[in-house]
Amino acid sequence: MIVMKFGGTSVAGAAPMRQVAQIVRRFARRRPVVVVSALAGVTDDLLDLAAAAARGRTAHTRRLLQRLRRRHEETARGLGLGADRRPGAGREGRPARAAAEAWRADLAEALAELDRVLTGIALLREGGKRSLDLVLSFGERLSARLLAAHLHQIGLPARLADARDFVVTDDSHGSALVDIAATGRAARRVLRPLVRAGQIPVVTGFIGRSLQGATTTLGRSGSDYTAALVAEALRAREIWIWKEVDGVCTADPRLVEGARVVPRLSYEEAAEMSHFGAEVIHPRTMQPARRAGIVIRIKNTFRPGGAGTVIASRPGRRGGPLLVGGLAGMALVTIEGSGLYGRPGMVLRLLSPVALAGTNIYMLSMSSSEYSISFAVPEADVDRTARALERDFREQGLFGEHVARLKVERGMALVSVVGADMRGQQGIAGRIFSALGDHGVNVVAIAQGSSEYNITVIVRASTMQRAVRAVHDRINAGRLPRARLRVVR
Repeated sequence: MIVMKFGGTSVAGAAPMRQVAQIVRRFARRRPVVVVSALAGVTDDLLDLAAAAARGRTAHTRRLLQRLRRRHEETARGLGLGADRRPGAGREGRPARAAAEAWRADLAEALAELDRVLTGIALLREGGKRSLDLVLSFGERLSARLLAAHLHQIGLPARLADARDFVVTDDSHGSALVDIAATGRAARRVLRPLVRAGQIPVVTGFIGRSLQGATTTLGRSGSDYTAALVAEALRAREIWIWKEVDGVCTADPRLVEGARVVPRLSYEEAAEMSHFGAEVIHPRTMQPARRAGIVIRIKNTFRPGGAGTVIASRPGRRGGPLLVGGLAGMALVTIEGSGLYGRPGMVLRLLSPVALAGTNIYMLSMSSSEYSISFAVPEADVDRTARALERDFREQGLFGEHVARLKVERGMALVSVVGADMRGQQGIAGRIFSALGDHGVNVVAIAQGSSEYNITVIVRASTMQRAVRAVHDRINAGRLPRARLRVVR
């Protein structure tokens, strides 16, 4: 059994969705479970819908809802699931007509429900996270219905599976935490009978349900996470993440012309790289796969014959390429004070307000003198974070005696070098810093993980692209294959 997840670009319209259907047909003997995202751009449209409803903009809400309807109807017509009711309409005859009729009924039912939800939001002028999760769920619910209908239309025994029937979460709307044990039990109860009966479940990614019965969403790359949870529960052999790229590259090909696809990564390397800017796979997706020892493959929907990138327990060959990531939109917060020196637990005490503010720290650096601590956070969160720190320092009486200054520097970026091949090798750090110096890039802060899988520096965002290019070309000299691998942009 394999679990195949298709992202929004892979189901952006009728033509890519036909390609997805052919991929599913090609691997039907491997008993696939299919997980699908919303059509490309639909999640943003639903965000706009919820915002318009919360502001009471009824006419605008109606226009956006009609646009959403037209988008799915046009895709359906392109797939032969349109309004043509003539006998024999569609290439597959009776199954095609049945699939088309079922799809039209599903679309009408889903949009009627969405209309009721938006009406409730407009009446209450309430657009909270719980309501927003329910609105956003319609993206995956519609795309999964559409793909299931098309698969059935071409003769594959597809069956819609709403992830809310088995993905059990808490009530942290917007980025809910999954109850792994309960989800595993429910997924086996719901999905195993379908697979054993020879059916192909088409699962709604990204969404779940709380114990209180509310629809929740799993946050960034939630559909990838859904696929990994399903694979762990069903003990699948592999997870195939289908995207518009050939695999994980040594750097973002939009930044570095000489980037190449990496044939193999370890779970740790992939997690590090995704944390520092690579959008191919989210760290949470690796957790269930790593626990269960399931191989992940990153493959290109539009070049399905390509080898892609394999993510597994073992890294690639020694002497292979290292990965360089860049992440802009960061701010650097520095806490300075002589009272930090030699005080056990002081770091935890200082950073607790950051956690309580709900801010994620991407990098932490501490001076050897223990006089200052610096950490990188998203620039969008820095004002809230600084206020929380200042309030806590005043309440605890830390200003003056322990903390001399709290400094915020905006417009920063992370540049990170990742690779298991870095461990124990001399000269890697020297080559990184000499490359940056040769290209006029100033390093503001430095951190290296104890695993020796990454070295991360903070630079000005205006120099990030130059820094990534310089470091990538310097550290990978002699490591990249001579033959240029195709990188889909």
